[in-house]
Amino acid sequence: MNILKEYGVTPEQAAKLCEDAIKAAELAHAPYSKFLVGCAILAGSGRTITAANVENVSYGGSICAERSAIVKLRSEGEKEIKAIAVYIKFEGYSLYPIPCAICRQVLAEFGYFPIICCKTPSSYIVKSVSSLCPYVFRYLTYPKHVFEPDPNNLTEIIDSAEYWLQMDPDIKTRQEVEAWLVHDNYKAMRKYMCKRIDFGTAGLRGQMGAGYSRMNFLVVQQAAQGLSKYLLEQFGAEECKNRGVAIGYDGRYNSKGYAHISAAVFKHFNIKCFLFEEYVCTPIVPYAVVKYNCLAGIMVTASHNPKMDNGYKVYWTNGAQIIEPHDKGIKSQILKNLPTIELGEYFDYEKQLVKYPLEPLREKTMNLYFEDALKQISINSQEVNAKCKPIVHTSMHGVGHIFFTNLMKRLGFKEPIAVKEQMLPDPEFSTVIYPNPEEGEGSLNLSFKTADANGCEIVLANDPDADRLAVAEKQKDGNWRIFTGDQLGSMFAYYFVKNYKGDLSKCALVASTVSSKMIKGIAEKYKLRFEETLTGFKWISNKVIDLEKEGYTVLFSYEEAIGFSIGSVVRDKDGVVAGCCFAQLYAQLCEKNMTLSEYLEEIYKDVGYYATKNHYFLCYDPLKMQAAFDGMRNRGEYTKTCGEFPIKYIRDLTTGFDSMQPNKKAILPTSTSSHMITFFFENGATCTIRGSGTEPKLKFYIEYHNADFKVAQETLAKLHKAIVDNFLKPLDYGFDFPKV
Repeated sequence: MNILKEYGVTPEQAAKLCEDAIKAAELAHAPYSKFLVGCAILAGSGRTITAANVENVSYGGSICAERSAIVKLRSEGEKEIKAIAVYIKFEGYSLYPIPCAICRQVLAEFGYFPIICCKTPSSYIVKSVSSLCPYVFRYLTYPKHVFEPDPNNLTEIIDSAEYWLQMDPDIKTRQEVEAWLVHDNYKAMRKYMCKRIDFGTAGLRGQMGAGYSRMNFLVVQQAAQGLSKYLLEQFGAEECKNRGVAIGYDGRYNSKGYAHISAAVFKHFNIKCFLFEEYVCTPIVPYAVVKYNCLAGIMVTASHNPKMDNGYKVYWTNGAQIIEPHDKGIKSQILKNLPTIELGEYFDYEKQLVKYPLEPLREKTMNLYFEDALKQISINSQEVNAKCKPIVHTSMHGVGHIFFTNLMKRLGFKEPIAVKEQMLPDPEFSTVIYPNPEEGEGSLNLSFKTADANGCEIVLANDPDADRLAVAEKQKDGNWRIFTGDQLGSMFAYYFVKNYKGDLSKCALVASTVSSKMIKGIAEKYKLRFEETLTGFKWISNKVIDLEKEGYTVLFSYEEAIGFSIGSVVRDKDGVVAGCCFAQLYAQLCEKNMTLSEYLEEIYKDVGYYATKNHYFLCYDPLKMQAAFDGMRNRGEYTKTCGEFPIKYIRDLTTGFDSMQPNKKAILPTSTSSHMITFFFENGATCTIRGSGTEPKLKFYIEYHNADFKVAQETLAKLHKAIVDNFLKPLDYGFDFPKV
């Protein structure tokens, strides 16, 4: 009642308004509509003006009624609204909350006033105004707290949830929020409404569900609105109209819908959109950005995350993932443009698809991608590739199969043997606990069974969006060896260096700072330039672009998390091209009757043994993560030893401290929003500890280099134990151990 009192509306007037809206709905005539709507407006003069929907509408049935009432209001000289009542008689579900977005836009010119819903398109009743007015929609002027409620202010939290119902275009997440309100589930509202999922250089990634802290249609629409505004700000309307944005999506739940609602937003702002009509692998999007001269790209994927997650990966005009200042600029525009725009002209809210026809892009782009890839990766003759032993390939329930098999065919290989149970997109990832080939045997068991059944000695595995590659080889004792990302990176680098026909002094190799230094050893021995970057391909790809501007040919770049990029085919990691390149390496070894393990041993003998141990603990509480790093930093008095191992230098890329530098300031870029500390030991070993930017993991990477393999392995094992016991302390800080 308070909200009505504020605007001079008595309970009697509210009840009468509802009665008039109900009577108006009885006069409605829309036989093909899913619901009928009556509307009554209490004008500033005290008069009531009514109208009903009288047209056949496919969604948002209140549009006709409310618009008709507004027209009548104006025609009769009324200039003020004190309150509006809406009554809905519906069959099934309404397709948009009342008042719908277009109604809000029409009514916004009259300012802030109560909207009374006599009957909502759901079965619940929230805080009664009267027996005829079960719900009051409070906001048309978007107070800040509905987007950022104070977690300690219950009124703001409830307001936020109520307002969510007015904006959310997805019935599933609306029903989720409705249930919170019905059952007074303040814990869920506080958890999911009070903290917004952060937009950063990785874009968005998180669990799907209702609320600003999760991935859903509303949050994605807001992200697309912010990106649209940022592009218009950076490039102007004409460039946006002509060059536009490339948008792809994988096979996860909601990926297609998120891509389509984004495309509708760009259409609204008259920004050209290259929306793929079918799912694609992630590398296709950054490729398309460059090939079609786009201003930006979006890939809707959560890569190898669990099935309940999704993500929104953004590329800049150079085809690389966004870095500063663009991430901050986009985030700023998202926060400035949170109220959702009406998309009914371009987007079918029920089908969750754009309404306009799409150009067939996938096959065209895929063929161009293959042509450009073949120019850079065709090292073997087709005859050598054709003689290669059979290869098993898994797409891990993702999108990689069609891309990988097509490129392999063009290189002259026999068709790879697919793991049939995992060959096609399956958003349930039904045969694995985690759809991440980096997890090892737990995700590759079916691949091994397929290989054993077909007499194959090698397995190539892509993750679900096909931007990563894992490799395993059957050993002489019948067991399978899964190579680490660093071992694969070293084999790749050595292979490209050995097969390059030009001047190696004009070539370069690039790796992230947590990757093995073995690739640096290869570069030093064979006189290539080597560059190190922060973790993540956003940094690697931009470094590759810088090197190319300096006149270098970048043969290969990688990060230890099985992410590899060959040349300049794609400005991101690419599991499809990497897999086909590795198949060529394997074909060469088949000619020599040599195994991958023997090849790796050959590299060790050439450049020395680099023993590595990369692992992680699960950490779902940021405070626990903070406590662990606070312990390592010791208020700036960093420890000088780790167990029996003396520490020579420390580099903290969170605080910017680097004891290796004369001025104690780090050379690599720093970020206060993420944790990363590297310890350089007196014996030459290194250990980097960091928090993952995309998963709830505390990761650590240890490496020790020695000419003697046994010494390297034994020292590594001791150092690993010392780091876990002295720095990570999983039991003390309450970290979870990996389940796989």
